Amino acid sequence: MSVGQPRGKWPYGVDREEATLKPMRRIWDKRQSILRRLKLTPATEMLILAAVVGLLGGFGALLFKKLIFSLQALFWATPDMAPDSLLAVAWYRRLLLPAVGGAIVGPLIYFFAREARGHGVPEVMIAVITRNSVIRPIVVVVKSLASAVSIASGGSVGREGPIVQIGAAIASTAGQLLRLHAVQLKTLVGCGVSAGIAATFNAPMAGTLFALELIVADFGLTAFTPILVSAVGATAITRHFHGNITEFDLPKFAMVSHWEFAMYLALGLSAGLVGFVFSRSIYIADDLFEKTRIPQWIRPVSGGLIVGAVAIFYPHIMGVGYDTIEVLFEGQLALRLMLLLVVLKIAGTAITIGSGGSGGVFAPSLFIGAMLGGAFGTIVNRFFPEATGSTGAYALVGMAAVNAACTLAPLSAIIILIELTNEYAMLVPLMFTVVMATYVSRRLGRESIYTEKLRRRGIQAHHGEDLNILRAIAVKDVLRHDEASILETAPFDALVRLALKTARNVIFTIDEQSRLTGVISLQDLKHVLSDPNELRHAYHIEDFRVAVTPVLAAQSLDAVVGRFAETGLDRLPVVDAEGRLAGSVIMSDIMRQYNREVASRNLAIELGARIAAHDKSSVLHIGGDSVVAEIEVPRWMVGKKLGELQLRNRYQVSVFIVKRYEEGHEPCFVTPNADYTFRAGDTLLAGGAEKDIKALQQNLSPHSP
Repeated sequence: MSVGQPRGKWPYGVDREEATLKPMRRIWDKRQSILRRLKLTPATEMLILAAVVGLLGGFGALLFKKLIFSLQALFWATPDMAPDSLLAVAWYRRLLLPAVGGAIVGPLIYFFAREARGHGVPEVMIAVITRNSVIRPIVVVVKSLASAVSIASGGSVGREGPIVQIGAAIASTAGQLLRLHAVQLKTLVGCGVSAGIAATFNAPMAGTLFALELIVADFGLTAFTPILVSAVGATAITRHFHGNITEFDLPKFAMVSHWEFAMYLALGLSAGLVGFVFSRSIYIADDLFEKTRIPQWIRPVSGGLIVGAVAIFYPHIMGVGYDTIEVLFEGQLALRLMLLLVVLKIAGTAITIGSGGSGGVFAPSLFIGAMLGGAFGTIVNRFFPEATGSTGAYALVGMAAVNAACTLAPLSAIIILIELTNEYAMLVPLMFTVVMATYVSRRLGRESIYTEKLRRRGIQAHHGEDLNILRAIAVKDVLRHDEASILETAPFDALVRLALKTARNVIFTIDEQSRLTGVISLQDLKHVLSDPNELRHAYHIEDFRVAVTPVLAAQSLDAVVGRFAETGLDRLPVVDAEGRLAGSVIMSDIMRQYNREVASRNLAIELGARIAAHDKSSVLHIGGDSVVAEIEVPRWMVGKKLGELQLRNRYQVSVFIVKRYEEGHEPCFVTPNADYTFRAGDTLLAGGAEKDIKALQQNLSPHSP
């Protein structure tokens, strides 16, 4: 059952949750039967799945590009979107067709799959981090149609981001059908991403590094091998149908002298600044459109009109933009036009995506980088003709530099450009410029064009997964009631007596209505308590009280951990909605709860994977007479609480994890307490002596009371 979907009964009293889970369980049982028959290890199974996802991703990328070209011919009646071809089209069509595309895209996304809005990669990252890599299957269809229409109608977006999301959705759907556990599903989604990139660029290493560096954030062999297999499979599909071709057919470039490193240094610094501006422009435009009163489903029309108005005079910004890059490499763009296109492409892409269009930012970053590099190369050629290479060389390096500045993924940018152009002679200046551009962009802002969207939703990217775990735990889960407090109007000697009596390091002050007014650190009282002569002075409680911003019980722990470092206190006050002191929280409790949560997740994933390799009816021996078993919750237990069943007292069995299945979602793992209420589709991970586990299994039959 999808999140938020009401429970209900199907005809003849069949529970809807149970009915919708039956097909998934049949697939699971079939998968287990095949694994046992072929004696496949989980690693071997993952390699097979990776190859299948690679082939599916390859075909998906080809079909998506075919869909774009078909719609492009429908909109423009031209085989390409080169500037000359678009200029031959009537001006009013250049004005209106992007808006027509927006009129199709807006309702399609809003009413069917809102996660298809935007540029694709952040949505995949959000699914990996917050939803255990679960992506709804409908995203494949909606993202394909919406992005193809956006690109073909003249929206200033690319096709790589959508292909990433499409490949990830295909992989996630396959993993959900096979009920892979979270770690396997994350790797398989990485396979889908690498397949999409590899098929798009005919570049297996580029796809592999893109998935590892941006999505999976794991370069270990367990993830690297299947992701590489998937990329190779997708590339094989592309080369079978289109041959071993590169996106751009370029002349040979080379450095003329070592003095050019100074030029590439300047280009890198410029690319870093431009890449940062481009990254932030997307979200500035998004904020501006959010402030308007235009309904969300109609906003892409307004964005399309703005882009169309610019395209009347400069159709170069429409679509993916690779045709215009080809014109640049042929030396047919003037300096002034290249500089202008840098600005117009940034604005056009920001407006298209910010207004609610669907498409990627990868190709626009290459376009912007090519124009910036081409303009830079033209300028240095004029001043230093003997010491600098061709304009095309600087355009090539600029493409990778701006892309790296946007994504903050320099390794992927370097490899993608090398495989995209097959131009290895420029590797050294390419690496140097990309590193400098990434350095500048990172100095200007920590987030990339992808992770900025995550930050705005309060999600930490891979470097902040610890905080994502803490975000799921509320302060009330670790709330203490053993703090020391005193009325702010109490005499000072009462404070002294409390300080000498309490074992706490802080004392909270409250008013007559129990509202928090401040905190007193015993460290500040030390000089008074250690010297009896000091007690003769007329001290008051307010002399030692300092203001402190309290914590709310409903807040998550990730919002609290930083407060300990800011205040230097080992205990923070917790208040209710009226500001009354409700308790306190200490850092050691937070760490204990965090470790318990991490251990629970890891144990669930590990035991689930180990049990999955065995017959479903069997148990897993973990030492001595102790076993762990997966036990499906029978219908008669649905709606009952764990505490009222008294399974521990009756069977001497510990239920330490409940695996909860939801239709269209990856199973989530819950550490149950006595108040946990069982639902249809729940599976227990129970541990105990083997005879006790067997007794529990026998008694949890459908006919047991």
